[in-house]
Amino acid sequence: MSKEAGIKPPARFTLVPTQTRNTLESYSLNSTPTLNDMLFSTRCTNKLTLILLLAASVWQTAQANDRPLLRATTSEDAYPYNFQFKKKIDGLVYEIAKLLATRSGYELRAEAQPWTRALQTAKDTPNTLVFSVARNTEREQAYHWIGPVTTSEVWLFKLKSRTDIRLDTFEDLKPYTVGDVASSSTTNLLQKHGIKVDSAPSNVSNCRKFKAGRVDLIPFDPNGIKIFLHTCGLKPEDVERSLHLPRDTALYIALSKNSDPELVQQLQTQFQAIVKDKSLQRLHEQWKMPYKAPSI
Repeated sequence: MSKEAGIKPPARFTLVPTQTRNTLESYSLNSTPTLNDMLFSTRCTNKLTLILLLAASVWQTAQANDRPLLRATTSEDAYPYNFQFKKKIDGLVYEIAKLLATRSGYELRAEAQPWTRALQTAKDTPNTLVFSVARNTEREQAYHWIGPVTTSEVWLFKLKSRTDIRLDTFEDLKPYTVGDVASSSTTNLLQKHGIKVDSAPSNVSNCRKFKAGRVDLIPFDPNGIKIFLHTCGLKPEDVERSLHLPRDTALYIALSKNSDPELVQQLQTQFQAIVKDKSLQRLHEQWKMPYKAPSI
């Protein structure tokens, strides 16, 4: 997993103890140094290295503590883009958001919530990021769109044992019930085509209903399907793709509409920067995710 580079101390920040300088100077003038000379010189050098490392660490911590917090809200289980594992948030888009915050001079403070609540929190709270968000007509005016940070395709999956389900078009879906996460963009798409949708607060609870046969199909991105199925005790060989859902594949980081205009500008500028310097591409490579450079 990617770890963003640490902040380096200024080049002028050096510490050279007087004793160490004198020892090194005398060592360089002595053509035949004794073993004790060499051991003492090595100890001094190691102490100097330790002092420099500790000083750099203190400087970095002080700088991080000086940065204002930038709040973010995200879903709990959108593998591999953002998810919570052992009470810590991780994922490709989480790391992108953290990089954008750092480059804009902020420290990211992200919170995982059920998706409906996450979207509402970002709507109601100024200066709050939300990710990963599919952009559609219903959401267009609710947020500032920082940038399309990755892409995602969605397929409907069925249990392999359900040989009765054969799908070629949306019309074929009419007899079945699709389980989906509440407020998901795929829910809007399915309902527009008259498909029955049974909503759940999270992907994990949706998967459990799917396994128990309470819904016939579930939508998910094939890139994260293995981890997703593991959460409810299923394996990839237990399911198969049934129908591709046509929708905009871009996933965005968005910001609450009532945010500081300067913050909006900072984040959008830094998004363009990570595209141009290929930081965005490198994060995709580290997560072994397909990458398509966004238009900027």
